[in-house]
Amino acid sequence: MPTQRLSARGAAQESPMRKRAAIYDFGLILLLIFGGCCSNALALELTTRQLPASGTLLTLAQFVATTLIALLCELEWRSMYGWPVLWLRRPGVPLRRWLIQVVLYFITSILNNEAFAFHIPMSVHIVFRSGGMLVNMVLGYTVSGKRYSLLQLASVMLVTVGVIVATLSAAMPSASGPPSRHPMGDYMTGVALLSLALITSGCMGLFQEQTYAKYGREHWHEALFYSHLFSLPLFVLQSGALRQQIAHANQTPREWIGMCKSCQVLGFFIPSYYIKLALNVLTQLLCINGVNRLTSRVSSLSVSLILVVRKAVSLLISVVLLNHQTGSMGLWSGAAAVLVGTLGYSYGGLRHSTPSPKIKST
Repeated sequence: MPTQRLSARGAAQESPMRKRAAIYDFGLILLLIFGGCCSNALALELTTRQLPASGTLLTLAQFVATTLIALLCELEWRSMYGWPVLWLRRPGVPLRRWLIQVVLYFITSILNNEAFAFHIPMSVHIVFRSGGMLVNMVLGYTVSGKRYSLLQLASVMLVTVGVIVATLSAAMPSASGPPSRHPMGDYMTGVALLSLALITSGCMGLFQEQTYAKYGREHWHEALFYSHLFSLPLFVLQSGALRQQIAHANQTPREWIGMCKSCQVLGFFIPSYYIKLALNVLTQLLCINGVNRLTSRVSSLSVSLILVVRKAVSLLISVVLLNHQTGSMGLWSGAAAVLVGTLGYSYGGLRHSTPSPKIKST
């Protein structure tokens, strides 16, 4: 009896500690998502505004940084000839599956970042990348044989209409902002690049889902590492564009990094583009960390809800705070349709996948 009382007392004392730890962990996740992801959207817009045609350089910097950070968790100590050495962990998924995903991920990233060269506003970029559910639904129905509820079908249609309305409204001159100085052909080329990115992203998601179903979802960090590592050699195909973009980045106005600008000691000058690029890479790492932590702790509906709110905050920051505009009615109505449709799709999927309770026979 005394032993049982002591164990019950210890459990009662441990419960508040677990609650505080859970609250701290969830607070850290929200800070990483809203701080990291929203800051990343801001840094991305500042970077692409200074050099719109720097998508390949931007993608390379993101891939190198993500590879180096993910490498830290993929190393382990091994013994070779009696000496301890750091070596890569044995992968839990065959590398050939990661190679297929690498090509799709590389193409998707390049297309998304190159679209900025064709004067796609960040607001459209945020809304458009939420429109991949139509592609995912078509691929899921035709390839995986999935079936969707009526609420999911209606939600996807709402999201698609919202993306179209927001995209077309951004191409029209706005009363709250300066008239567009870019040809419509350039804008539609950027839209085509984003559309292709949605297709490749949908194929990548389907392939990744099949991989996780076969080998388990605990390999997400391994996927993060190898998808970025194996993509690095592919940048050789973009070497000409990279040299040109690096030359343009080196020509941007120089800014002082250090303690004393007037006396020019304990510091150095650096092209201003690289400061924005470093900020973009850092905030992206924080964003990835937050999203992966969130996915592993809460339901898919909660993940969708939090990410939808995050995208809405990013849209407000881009349109109102950074560009000092009010945005058009078409943009806000399209964004609202996307947000409502995303939530409806997630909720419909949750109800569709939940089995109905069985009635016991008496």
